[in-house]
Amino acid sequence: MALLLKAETKLKNHFMHQINPLILLVLPLVFQIIFGIRKIYESVKLNLTKVSVINFLLQILVSYLAFTIVSHNLRDRSNGEIRCGLPLVGMIVFELLIFGVLLTIMLIQFLIRNRMRKKLS
Repeated sequence: MALLLKAETKLKNHFMHQINPLILLVLPLVFQIIFGIRKIYESVKLNLTKVSVINFLLQILVSYLAFTIVSHNLRDRSNGEIRCGLPLVGMIVFELLIFGVLLTIMLIQFLIRNRMRKKLS
């Protein structure tokens, strides 16, 4: 049992060090752009509202995960205690910036969809 726990901890540490949290934060934004454009110009089974809500919730989840990864990496590199919290503050600011960009893209996509509906009517 102890060997299994040790292997699990080693795998978790390896996983935490291999993921770049900045790339992780941008993924919902990229998905919103791709699936939003596909929904506007092509037929996709999900409507634009569902795509936007899924990406918004995914952004919240990914933000928490990225913050956890950065915190874990900082603790590992400084022997268990975080000496400087500035990287965490930077991560929070970057998360807020990505949230703002995501909401702006959602708004633009809704406006484009409404204009295209009016033109077709």
